[in-house]
Amino acid sequence: MYDCGGWTVIQRNSFDTYITWSEAWTTYEYGFGNIELDHYLGNHYIKLLTAQKWNKVRFLLVDSENQTKHADYDSFSLTNATDKYQLRLGTYEGDAGDALSFGNHKNLHDNMRFSTYDNDNDRLYNRNCANQYGGGWWFDSCYDAHLNNKGLLHWKTLCDHNCRRSLILIKPVHMSCNRV
Repeated sequence: MYDCGGWTVIQRNSFDTYITWSEAWTTYEYGFGNIELDHYLGNHYIKLLTAQKWNKVRFLLVDSENQTKHADYDSFSLTNATDKYQLRLGTYEGDAGDALSFGNHKNLHDNMRFSTYDNDNDRLYNRNCANQYGGGWWFDSCYDAHLNNKGLLHWKTLCDHNCRRSLILIKPVHMSCNRV
């Protein structure tokens, strides 16, 4: 599912992770966890990586029946800290379903700003989605996808808070497979 290499893992989470994911803004900004295990690279570093070249993103999800599915977007970037690391996604392709930008869902994560319990940027005026549901994420009001959470990995079109694992990977668009 990695398609010939070149991918950078920016997030890895497992159902039984040791990470709480309920971290402060600054922690999400600069990253946490063990890069070889469950981790979040950090919005500051993800922004730097995506500013260098045009990137695509792959969300790899292992569902409750241990089937691996993916959701790819042909472009991916984050805005800067001043704009609260707003998520920018391109066109979807994959077999996991589009839980981030599909128009019929209640929550469109594409173009949303990142929120944590101490930095609320979701669209709800009377509550903080990160504080209520845990973890930091590009919440709308509140979510159809939420992968930065302990034990409740959710992707509306695939898993109802019961995904076993998730990975978020980015790769420059120009990197393609050399097929023989």
